[in-house]
Amino acid sequence: MKKKFDMSLANSFGRIGVLMGGDSSERSISLRSGEAVITALKQKGYTIAVLDVQGSKREVQKKIADANIDIAFITLHGRGGEDGSIQSLLQELGIPYIGSCPEGSKIAFNKLEAKKIFDKNGIPNPRYVVVTQDDWKDKIRHLVFPVFIKPIDEGSSIGVQKIKNLDQMSEIVPHELEEYSLLLIEEAIIGRELTVGILGDKALPVIELCPKREFYDYTAKYTKGMTEYLIPAPIRTEVATAVQKIAFEAHRELGLRDFSRVDFMLDQAENPFVLEVNTIPGFTETSLLPKAAQAAGITFGDLCVSLLQYAKERSSSNGKKN
Repeated sequence: MKKKFDMSLANSFGRIGVLMGGDSSERSISLRSGEAVITALKQKGYTIAVLDVQGSKREVQKKIADANIDIAFITLHGRGGEDGSIQSLLQELGIPYIGSCPEGSKIAFNKLEAKKIFDKNGIPNPRYVVVTQDDWKDKIRHLVFPVFIKPIDEGSSIGVQKIKNLDQMSEIVPHELEEYSLLLIEEAIIGRELTVGILGDKALPVIELCPKREFYDYTAKYTKGMTEYLIPAPIRTEVATAVQKIAFEAHRELGLRDFSRVDFMLDQAENPFVLEVNTIPGFTETSLLPKAAQAAGITFGDLCVSLLQYAKERSSSNGKKN
């Protein structure tokens, strides 16, 4: 599972810009991810430029250009980081960066567009409807509860709520639609929560998430002690293999590269359903992708170097085309 990387190539990274913070609702998590990456890369002796990329596109572009970086390590979560915008800007500047291209990032970040790709390619995912201010009353009449309501383009479970009955739905949906023009309403799969990290062309060990809350929400994700992580997940080998295969298919069909994290529900009959694919998952040393890498024998520092090397190799072979 562990890949040996050419450290002579790694030493040619030059000045590494760690892009963190930003303006999204996941800013605080991004700052934590960035600090962990900075610490890991400094310990390995690399030259780091710390870039908190807040502001307009012009301001961010100037900040990155002025930093004179040779390669970008993106730790921006949510809007601005996972929706393809920072990737497009880096391409305009001719700076190599870790992770997926603008197109793949944009599709994966939009839950509705990702589901269309899943449906087209036979990737199992929960049934859903999309509602607006104009049609939600008609569409919720035929729902089978419980369900989840989700914004189309948020991460870290921001805005996600579990709805148990029609009265609760009628109370909550109008308020949510004041903030989000579209809402995804998705059937609730009853079972076990799993996640699979993708690194290069391999699926990492499956992790089971056991939150102490009703589901793996923002609090369960980012509050110490609120979730137990079982690595590898205590599921049958055949099920784990199937989940890993589907995870890689989802990653590939969305047009992603280098790494991602694919979240699942496993129902009571051991059928897996893809919930979403994260193109810039958390990068703290206790985040899920680093946990999965560690289970595969890859340290946090080596994981960071691996991602930089993928970007460097791509840049070298494509003449700075990312």
